[in-house]
Amino acid sequence: MRALAVEFRIRYWGGVSKRNIRTLGIYRQYKIRVCRECHRILRTFDGYHDCTGSYIRYIRDDPVVVFAEDFDLVRNIFQSFKSRLRDEHLTIVDFSRMCPLTLCTLDLGLPMDDDLVMAGPFEEPDEYFLRRQREAFGRETEAIA
Repeated sequence: MRALAVEFRIRYWGGVSKRNIRTLGIYRQYKIRVCRECHRILRTFDGYHDCTGSYIRYIRDDPVVVFAEDFDLVRNIFQSFKSRLRDEHLTIVDFSRMCPLTLCTLDLGLPMDDDLVMAGPFEEPDEYFLRRQREAFGRETEAIA
């Protein structure tokens, strides 16, 4: 199995430097790990007495970014349409796809995994999973695939 963490590097040049890119928002996905060969849900077991196991769950945060010079304009437009997006069950990723000035990492054409995406958050608080992921992969990990 591939690890959850993947090294993700972007080379910036010219006007596209790190300081010229701002994050409009984060799209959070709650995922369950699936075997890439047989597509069955993977589980971890706590010893020989554990017959059912527990799903391998993790959180993936995908930023929606915009150039710094356009940030105020895009943020104001996003704020004005936020309630309308919510009423139509659209996310910030859908807004990003409709707005030519924004980009989400989901749309970069990176290789994606076959893991299941949950419809809502897990029962445990997010910090439980985020802390576990930081301990396993460190704070420097940007992309989780």
